[in-house]
Amino acid sequence: MGVSRKPSSPDASPDVAALHASELLDRALDELPPVAGRFAVGVSAGPDSAALAVKAADWAQRRGLQALLFHVHHGLHPDADTWEDQAGDLARRLGLPCVVRRVSVDPSDPAGIEAAAREARYRALAEMATEAGVDTVLLAHHLDDQAETVLLRLLRGAGPDGMAAMARETTKDGIRYLRPWLGVPRSRILAFMQAYTARTGFQAVRDPSNLDARHARGILRTEILPAIERHWPGYRTTLERHARRSAEAAAVLREVAHADLEAIQEARPPYGNALRLSGLNRLSPARRAMALRLWLASQDMAAPSETRLREMARQLQDARQDRQVLLRHGNKQVRRYRDHVIVDSKDRSPPALQAASVDFRWTGEASVRLAAMGGTLLFVSEASGIDPAWLRNTELTMRRRRGRERLRLSPQSPSRSLKNLYQERGIPSWERERLPLLYGGDTLVYAAGLGSDARLPQSSPGIRLEWRADHPGATVTS
Repeated sequence: MGVSRKPSSPDASPDVAALHASELLDRALDELPPVAGRFAVGVSAGPDSAALAVKAADWAQRRGLQALLFHVHHGLHPDADTWEDQAGDLARRLGLPCVVRRVSVDPSDPAGIEAAAREARYRALAEMATEAGVDTVLLAHHLDDQAETVLLRLLRGAGPDGMAAMARETTKDGIRYLRPWLGVPRSRILAFMQAYTARTGFQAVRDPSNLDARHARGILRTEILPAIERHWPGYRTTLERHARRSAEAAAVLREVAHADLEAIQEARPPYGNALRLSGLNRLSPARRAMALRLWLASQDMAAPSETRLREMARQLQDARQDRQVLLRHGNKQVRRYRDHVIVDSKDRSPPALQAASVDFRWTGEASVRLAAMGGTLLFVSEASGIDPAWLRNTELTMRRRRGRERLRLSPQSPSRSLKNLYQERGIPSWERERLPLLYGGDTLVYAAGLGSDARLPQSSPGIRLEWRADHPGATVTS
C-alpha cells in the first residue's frame, strides 16, 4: 500500500521560492500610486535596496519611465567607499545613472547616531531629488522594518501617530517617498537577491551595524525578535496590522483636532492664527491637548513633551483673566492676552533700538525715516488735521515711553493715560513697548498705535501722522 504524501510547499525549492518572491515584489510595485516621468530609488547597496533597484529598473522600462539611483555615503563605516562602489556597479549593470551624495554625521549628536544619520540621509535624498528634477523616491523598507519600528515606538511610549510607524507614502521637504514593500517579508527579498546573485554575480553589501547591539535596532534583531519569533512566528504581520489600525485611529483623531482647532482660532497678523482661550478651555482635557498640539505644530514649533504640553494647558487654563501668560518653548514664546493665545518669535522681534530718542525737523516731506527708532513716520495730507506750519516750526523728538504719559484723542474727551488708551485698543503690553512717541518740545504730539493729540493747532487742509514700524506688531482684541 502506497504511503500518501502532502504536496510539497511551493517554497521547498530555492528556484521556486525565488520565482514566488519575484512575483510578489513585482505585484507590490504594480500597486504603487502613479509616478510621472522619472523617479529615483534610494540605494545603500544592501540586499533590500539592491533588490528594489533591480525590480524598479524593469518596472520603469515597462512603463516608459526613467529611473535613477541615489546613494548616500555616510562615512560612518570603514567600508563606506566599497559600498559606494557597489552601488555604482549595480547602476552600471542596470544601465541607470547613479547619483552619490556624501554627508557628515556627528556621532555625538544628542538625538543619537541612528537618528542623526537618518536626518542626514533624508536631507541628502531631498537635495539630489531637487537637483535631478525628481519628485518621487522609492525606499526599500519592508515588513520586518515595519515590525521593528512598531516595537521601538511602543517601547518609547509613542501615541497613535507614532504607532502608525512608517507610511507607504509620505512627503518630506517637498519630495514624495514611496515604500512599496512594507507588506513584504524580508525573507522573500533575500530569496530574490540570492537568485539574482547566482545569475549575475552581483554581491550586495552587508552592513554589520544592522546587528550591532549598541544600537536599538541591533538589540531587537539579535536578542529580542528571535525570542518573539520562537513563540509568535506571525508577529510581523500582526505588528504591521497594528500599525495600519494605529494610522486609521490617528487619522480620526487628527480630523477631530482639526475641527476643534478650526472652531477656536482666528487670524491675527503678524502672528498667524491666534487661539481663543475660552474656546480651548471648553474642550475636554484630551481634545484640548490635541488641539493645542496641532496649533503649536502649525506655528512651526517643535512638538513639546506630554508633560510640557500638559503644563502649558494648565497655565493657560488657570491664569486669571487679567494676567498675561508667557510660556517659552524653543526659540519661540506662547503669550496670552485677554482671550487670545499667540506665538511670538524672536525672529519677529525688532532689533535693539539704537537710540532712546531722535531729534529732527520736518520740512514738508511725505515721510521721515527714523532707523534708530525702528521705523518711518508718515506725514499724510488730509482735509483737516495738524497745522503743517506749526509742524515745520517745531523741533520734533521721537522717543520711547517713560511712563505716566497722557493723550487727548478728541476735543470732547479729557486727556487719558496711554496705558488706559492702549488697553482699550487691545494692544498688549509687549507691543506697547515697541510703539514710540512723538513730541514737539515738551508737548506729546502723537502716540503710535493711538493717534495725535486733539489740542494741537489744526488747519484745513492738515496733516495726519502715521507710524510704520519695520517690525509691525498686532492689535489683539477680545
